[in-house]
Amino acid sequence: MNESRMLPEFQGGDDERLNALFRAYSVACEPRDVSPNFMPELWQKIEKVQGATFSFRRIARGFVTAAAGLSLVLASIAFLPSYHVSPIYSTTYVESLAAHADADAVDLIHLDNPEDVEEI
Repeated sequence: MNESRMLPEFQGGDDERLNALFRAYSVACEPRDVSPNFMPELWQKIEKVQGATFSFRRIARGFVTAAAGLSLVLASIAFLPSYHVSPIYSTTYVESLAAHADADAVDLIHLDNPEDVEEI
């Protein structure tokens, strides 16, 4: 650091500058009143912060457990065979078209009125 830019209190010998630095530090960091309850109060503050963190972790673990349980239930439901499957939902699109074409062919063969043939 340039000597001309230093504060006047720091422009001296090394010991004087060090003493001035210590004085500035002690002014900036005023010591608090130390009481016999200092350590118990400090531990209460630490435990309060840890307690808040602990409750958050407990809630998060509960949500993770619930989500895992729900996932297992849904996965087991998806993979279990269904016993009441409707034939409508088990046929493919091609099978449905073939059944519909067969039904139309049966209707054409069994016409009750000869006039119906002219309409088709």
